[in-house]
Amino acid sequence: MTKKKYREMIIRQMQELGIYQEQYSLLIDTLADICEKRDANMRQWRKDGMKMVVSFTNKANQTNNMKSPYFLNDLQYNEQILKYCRELGISPLGIKKLGNPIKSGQDDFEEFMASM
Repeated sequence: MTKKKYREMIIRQMQELGIYQEQYSLLIDTLADICEKRDANMRQWRKDGMKMVVSFTNKANQTNNMKSPYFLNDLQYNEQILKYCRELGISPLGIKKLGNPIKSGQDDFEEFMASM
């Protein structure tokens, strides 16, 4: 997905939650950019076989194994995405901190049972 599509999706989610404000544009742009970079990293990782461990030869001409750089990048991108989602209030924890502006307690089943 492109940065523009991610941006639109994030704004739509925030609007649905009733928490969107224009002042969040910089955070939204940054989050959309990180999401786009994560997608590019995942595409390249898939193209290279999704290996979790790769071999490399050091200066002493010894071959060692290490975690894939794609895997490590993916972990960092996901951590950053989660942090920005919390800040914007669109993660479960972020919604919990803000208090869910859409639902204030009962779910549909509880409302149905209460009306019986």
